Amino acid sequence: MATDDVILVTGSATGLGAEIIRSFAEKGYRVVINYLNDGEGEALRSEIANRYGKENVLACQANVADRLAVKAMFESAIQAFGRVDVLVNCAGINLDAPFTELTDETWDAVIDAHLKGHFVCGQEYVFHNTDREGVIINLGAAAGSIGRKNGANFCAAKAGCIVLTKCMALELAPRIRVNCLVPGSVRTREVIERYDLETEEGLEKELATLPMGRLGEFEDITEMVHCIVNAKFTTGAKFYVNGGQYMH
Repeated sequence: MATDDVILVTGSATGLGAEIIRSFAEKGYRVVINYLNDGEGEALRSEIANRYGKENVLACQANVADRLAVKAMFESAIQAFGRVDVLVNCAGINLDAPFTELTDETWDAVIDAHLKGHFVCGQEYVFHNTDREGVIINLGAAAGSIGRKNGANFCAAKAGCIVLTKCMALELAPRIRVNCLVPGSVRTREVIERYDLETEEGLEKELATLPMGRLGEFEDITEMVHCIVNAKFTTGAKFYVNGGQYMH
């Protein structure tokens, strides 16, 4: 896509979402930062404004599972920029516990943040993009295909996101392409803490599962996001960026 197009990334105040925002701002896109808690998006908004101009960035607070909040977010983006060309559904949380200790509240919170959020934001993107080609990228996880201990809520949510991608792709083609990005062990704070990667033992154990012999970096993910956005004849696909950790 040409520069000065508009990308909206959910859950983009920090972490992988923030890196996607930075990489697209650098390419000339106008960017919409989504965040959940008061003030979360301000640091990144200021950074992008200082580097690329305040007219090229917007920060919107919205719970991605809240229909009215998401609708207002898209309306703000369109008021500011006239359109939204690319949606990346990156928002999500982990609330891990053994299966028999999961509560209704932790189940609902994780399903809402991932699966319902993808659904609501995807619908509102379509409702607010009625006459243009577009791109939606949903975030999956290998755990959505293979499962893992103490994460039934997360794994179920990500499995849903993977299948939801296929359903959306079938129904929204040919005007809107919908694909799924499945990151592996990327050097995020959540991955570092989950697998104890700040210890030599934890790092060696994780590296042993990676044929590429290293952890993923943010750049590995953002490069694939750019590739997916520009893949004109691709929809309903999963893109694994995991150093060969999980092959499918």
